[in-house]
Amino acid sequence: MPVSRRKYDALAADYERVREQRDEAQRQVRAMQTATRTAAGQFTAADDTLHRVRLARIRDAVSYGGRIDRLLRVVARLRTDLATAERRADRVQAAYDHAVGLDAPSLDYGSAWQSRREDKPRTAVAP
Repeated sequence: MPVSRRKYDALAADYERVREQRDEAQRQVRAMQTATRTAAGQFTAADDTLHRVRLARIRDAVSYGGRIDRLLRVVARLRTDLATAERRADRVQAAYDHAVGLDAPSLDYGSAWQSRREDKPRTAVAP
């Protein structure tokens, strides 16, 4: 069946229009694929970073827990050492007081007299 020139030109123009639409659609698909790959790469990088940060926080929490346990043991040991040193210092002070006679009961009796001494130096009170 013969086709007229006008109909042929119309069909050729439609063909070119459809072909341009196809080419444009393919360009859009390639652009979308590129954007998708870029976004996927960015999301993957962000997820990897987030994963590393989470692991670092867990690692820090574990190491801080260990540090806290060690510090608690050190503090307990230091408190025990301090109590021992205080007991020893109290015993040495008591032995010294006894050796020089500072634990004599007569000293306690004289404490009231010491506060009323006449020759005790007084500080001048400003009016």
